[in-house]
Amino acid sequence: MMKIRTIPALVLSLVAMPIVAISFLAYRGSFKVDRLPTLGEVTPFKLTDQTGKEVNLDSLRGKVWVANFIFTSCTSQCPLIMMEAKKVSKALLFKENFRMVSITIDPETDTPKQLTDYANKWQADPYKWIFLTGSFNEIKNLMQKGLKVPTEVEGMEVMHSSKLVLVDHLAMVRGYYSAEDGHEMKKLLKDAKQLLKKAF
Repeated sequence: MMKIRTIPALVLSLVAMPIVAISFLAYRGSFKVDRLPTLGEVTPFKLTDQTGKEVNLDSLRGKVWVANFIFTSCTSQCPLIMMEAKKVSKALLFKENFRMVSITIDPETDTPKQLTDYANKWQADPYKWIFLTGSFNEIKNLMQKGLKVPTEVEGMEVMHSSKLVLVDHLAMVRGYYSAEDGHEMKKLLKDAKQLLKKAF
């Protein structure tokens, strides 16, 4: 008569426990990944970075990037925007396909040299953090048509918001986040990490 081996209860419990735990987490939605909306496509642009090099939309294809709008003489919103942008940039420092992009809304004053000094003041990584200037019309078009950021234009002045814009590796806008809201900034970091998994 053939003997039937029984599996010890301890072994069964060790096998079953991870399955039960994973099922419970899946039920609770712990593995759920929120699908980010696509809010528009960035239109082509041509600007100049802090080193004097031309930067266009193709320069950023294949990268996940966060755009923000500042000017170097600003003492109201800009320090807060820069502070929050720096936190995001630092958290994603070792992500090869990530870039932070700060665009001046005062191109007459903010020359590449001025932007270099400003970048140094904020200890911005020169490889991962780009500061852009250019013609007023090019910047206005990028804000209004390219990134679709709500703006008010009075003559040659732009009233900018504290929103940061998340753009994926295919140049699609995926989210807007207020630098004045800590919860939104945490979400920005989470969403950027999610997109970086798809970047190549």
